[in-house]
Amino acid sequence: MEIKVHISPTANNNHPVAVDLVLVKDKKLLKELMNMSASDWFEKRHQVELDYPKETELDAGRWEWVPGQQVKLDRVPVNIDVAGGVVFANYFSAGAHRATFDPRKGILITLGDENLCVQSLKESPKPCAPAKP
Repeated sequence: MEIKVHISPTANNNHPVAVDLVLVKDKKLLKELMNMSASDWFEKRHQVELDYPKETELDAGRWEWVPGQQVKLDRVPVNIDVAGGVVFANYFSAGAHRATFDPRKGILITLGDENLCVQSLKESPKPCAPAKP
């Protein structure tokens, strides 16, 4: 899967942003993750890994980027049995800061000033919506 990243020069109040790309096989777990905020994920991810030992791709990508950084990523391999994907970004501001995506399509991750946006590379890029309070 191809991943492109754009990071605002003023992302996260000019502080680094930790980002996790999670690929999930188990649909029940995927549903749980879709209800979890990024702060919950970063706090509980080790326990999730212990609770789902067969989910070997929960750490498909873990990065920390600084505002304005230019990022070039290698392609991420995706197994055929992956049901879905979630991106979590650890912002200081309140909010879910997570987005789901289809792991069979390339994605553009945009780290804005206060929120992230994930779009398919096959779609025409649209402006990302501002963060919801």
